[in-house]
Amino acid sequence: MKKGLLLSFLLIVAIVSSALAQTQTVSGVVTSAESGQPLPGVTVIEKGTTNGVSTGAKGEFLLNVRPNATLVFRFIGMTTQEVPVSGRSTINVALVADQELLEEVVVVGYGTQERREVTGATSKVTSEELKNIPVVGVDQALQGRAAGVQISQNSGTPGGGISVRVRGATSISASNQPLYVVDGVPLTTGDFSQIGFGGQNVNAVSDLNPNDIESIDILKDASAAAIYGSRAANGVVIITTKRGSAKKTQINFNAYRGFQKIWKEPNFLNAEQYKEIMTEAYINDGFLESGATFEDFTEFYYGGLDFTPTETNWIEEVTRTAPIQNYELSLNGGDAKTRYYLSGNYFDQEGIVIGSQYQRYSTRLNLDHQVSDRMTIGTSIQLSRSENNRIVSDNTLNGPFANSLAASPVWPVFYEDGRYTRPNYFYTNPVAEGTENDDETINLRGIGNIFGKYTIIPGLDVQVRAGYDALNINERRYTPTNYPGSSSTAVGGSATNASTTVTKRLLEATTTYNKIFNDVHEISAVLGTSTEKNVINQAFVTGEGFPGERFRYVASAAIVNAGSNSESEWGLVSYFGRLNYDFQDKYLVGINFRADGSSRFGENNRYGYFPSISAGWRIIGEDFMSGVNALSELKLRASYGVTGNQEIGNFSYLALVTGANYLDNPGIAQTQIPNPDLRWEETKQFNVGADIGFANGRVNLALDYYIKQTDDLLFARPVPTQNGFGSFQSNVGSTENRGFEIALRTINFDSQDNGFRWTSDLNLAFNENEVTELYQGQDIFYGFGGNSLVLREGEPIGTFYGFISDGVYSTEDEIPASRQGQGAQAGDINFRDINNDGLITDDDLTIIGNAQPDFVGGFTNDFRYKGFDLNIFLQFSYGNDIAAPSHQYQKHLGNDFLDDNMLDDVMNRWQQPGDVTDTPRATALDPNNNNRSNSSRFIYDGSYLRFKNVVLGYNLPTGVTERLKMRNLRVYVQAQNLFTFTDYPGFDPEVNFAGTSNTTLGVDFYTFPQARTITFGVNVGF
Repeated sequence: MKKGLLLSFLLIVAIVSSALAQTQTVSGVVTSAESGQPLPGVTVIEKGTTNGVSTGAKGEFLLNVRPNATLVFRFIGMTTQEVPVSGRSTINVALVADQELLEEVVVVGYGTQERREVTGATSKVTSEELKNIPVVGVDQALQGRAAGVQISQNSGTPGGGISVRVRGATSISASNQPLYVVDGVPLTTGDFSQIGFGGQNVNAVSDLNPNDIESIDILKDASAAAIYGSRAANGVVIITTKRGSAKKTQINFNAYRGFQKIWKEPNFLNAEQYKEIMTEAYINDGFLESGATFEDFTEFYYGGLDFTPTETNWIEEVTRTAPIQNYELSLNGGDAKTRYYLSGNYFDQEGIVIGSQYQRYSTRLNLDHQVSDRMTIGTSIQLSRSENNRIVSDNTLNGPFANSLAASPVWPVFYEDGRYTRPNYFYTNPVAEGTENDDETINLRGIGNIFGKYTIIPGLDVQVRAGYDALNINERRYTPTNYPGSSSTAVGGSATNASTTVTKRLLEATTTYNKIFNDVHEISAVLGTSTEKNVINQAFVTGEGFPGERFRYVASAAIVNAGSNSESEWGLVSYFGRLNYDFQDKYLVGINFRADGSSRFGENNRYGYFPSISAGWRIIGEDFMSGVNALSELKLRASYGVTGNQEIGNFSYLALVTGANYLDNPGIAQTQIPNPDLRWEETKQFNVGADIGFANGRVNLALDYYIKQTDDLLFARPVPTQNGFGSFQSNVGSTENRGFEIALRTINFDSQDNGFRWTSDLNLAFNENEVTELYQGQDIFYGFGGNSLVLREGEPIGTFYGFISDGVYSTEDEIPASRQGQGAQAGDINFRDINNDGLITDDDLTIIGNAQPDFVGGFTNDFRYKGFDLNIFLQFSYGNDIAAPSHQYQKHLGNDFLDDNMLDDVMNRWQQPGDVTDTPRATALDPNNNNRSNSSRFIYDGSYLRFKNVVLGYNLPTGVTERLKMRNLRVYVQAQNLFTFTDYPGFDPEVNFAGTSNTTLGVDFYTFPQARTITFGVNVGF
């Protein structure tokens, strides 16, 4: 017995000794080949096993391995290295940065993935593509650079709103803008302005400095975006700002300065042409005798003029060559424990229309600190102040630009005594509108977050994040009395002050797990929860009667009107998770889930659940593909998921009440009809795609097809008014978007001999939008000038509605008797009789176009030769229509006694029997309103091809910069909107007269045009 025990003990000792003899301890330090600084967080794994560690704060590691093992060193943005141990006990490794690999890292919700592992539909824009572009906001910089993302700069208003549509419009009245997430914190967006300035609104995204951004990742399909649940139906834009790195402090100074000009000015009538047509209109109607002169017209119309008619180009009077400038200083550096990025920025853009200007001052601090081998803490803080001198613009008849188009060219700007003239009876003096009014909006913005991450074991991390976004908007308006037609003439001047404060508080906790088993199974998981509270506080006060033009604040008003003050809040509590599985780097599966509880909905529908699943097959990894050398990547992807939209305002499900006045006694009154069954808009999206690489990665192609269906549209449904309300919020319909996307990236030429390199990026997006269901199938009419747009089942959002114009009756004989009975004459528009009843009535109104393009896209070509670089970016849209109700005024031909100026194509008008033209006769009396009706006459092809951005730069040789004690020095010249090819006769084909509204896209109503911008810049590094 004892002998047996002794033999067993000796056998165990021998086995253990043998096992110990087969392993050894390896230690070392991992550093950056570029800076020589240690790299914390590098994964070190014994190849073919799950045995591994992460490097510590000083880049150090310690691992027991087999003597013949191979160590694999992996770090995001660095080239992976495999190093044989070969019996060594010390192994030091320097990892090399891989810029292409950095671009292939995709930021997804609450984590990152390598591009080859992604099974959803995403697009990425890097800082390299954003630099040197003279734009206010991030959304403008994205324009045309991502397949499936249609971005429209609705006007040239400095700091104005931008329409962003990811895979088409899904909602009618709720927001169609994507969710923006900055360094993990959802950004407060939208327009919180209380003072109207026409159609354009304040753009909260413009508070971000584009030069602080490292990358922008756009999550387009539901599998990628579902982890953001109730706010992801319109896609998610994840913005990652620049952070410090372990290297000697680098100082970067970037500056540009330039000018902006109107790039296109349609031809309007000169004074003599204007006199001719206005006189002719009143002769045709019998108000003046044949042969009458313009002096006869002015005597009849104005009662005579107290000045000598002149020649005034009012557009030139209110537009200008406007300067634009930007200055930025940033510091980037740190050591193995602490890394930082610090920047300061000043941006100043004067508008090309007098009175408009946007200025922004911003600073950012991003800080990361390695507390220990297991714990990291950090913060991101941005502070900004923007000053926006706004003017009444777009969707208005009272503003400097709109009035300049309406002003008669025979009137001077001033009378001889210096007083402003009134060159249009219905409006005011355009120059006075732009110079005398005082409209200012000041934004104060603070965006920040702090986080802490703790590594429990290698691959298992816990992170806590707290975020805060505070936005204060202070608005001031003063309208004087010192020009004719001023809305304040009767009250001695008026002033308004409004203040809005919006705060967001976020608290979030996540657990992430990443593990590789047997070098073939890779699991990545995220589990988290978050709570968010939003508060909006608003105040408003007005005053009338001021002692003089120097007194412009409400405190100086003789009468201070009763103002308003309100506060509302809403909250969101969420639970979310993601699981990704990768087998042999060939078979990929992803599952996302989020549950959101929102205070915007009642107990019946307070929680929404948003799941998604996706799968991918990297065919290129299969053994049967080993001999296919032409392909460097071949992956198929498919996904399906559900996302939501809750952007309808707060507490629409409740029967809200407010204070009211009953015969000068206080009381309360109900303000809306309750709907306890109100629920989320729900978008279901299917996506199938492929990623294909050719020629060893020189050609990369991504293809995606999707079907995106949105149900339970949130809409204020009209109801009978007997109950005191005209509508109530409900879920009324459905929309669908189907589309196909192409993203192609090629390396066309890359010579190692002479340093010439040419790369191209092309993206195309085809989308079909359709309203598939409305309440009881009823059409919804809306828009400018009456029922000019329609929401109808089977038609896209943005459908134009009106009469079809079939030219002009050339002679009386061409006019049917029934139409003559309606007053039609030779020279009138021949409207198409849709129902063939012989009359032109509302029953002949029909669909005459829509604003949805057949396809949109962008094409970038980048050329580099020695120290020179040239980047040419083209943006285009094809197949979209534009409705120009402003042309109903600008082609009035005297109709309705208007005295607006007109576009010069009215010179082709009908004047006598036998004339064949599309332009009707001049008349002030028009029983058929043939010049002003909503008709196809005012619908135009809005397709365009635009040289959106062209940059030519030169980097000074290293030998020169070293002598100058600089790291680098680059000078460049840039042109934005350099050329635009379009058949649209208006100022600009990118228009939306109501800002970011989805239903008025493609409507041009005196829209402030974009500018052609030329800048000269320098980038200096120390």
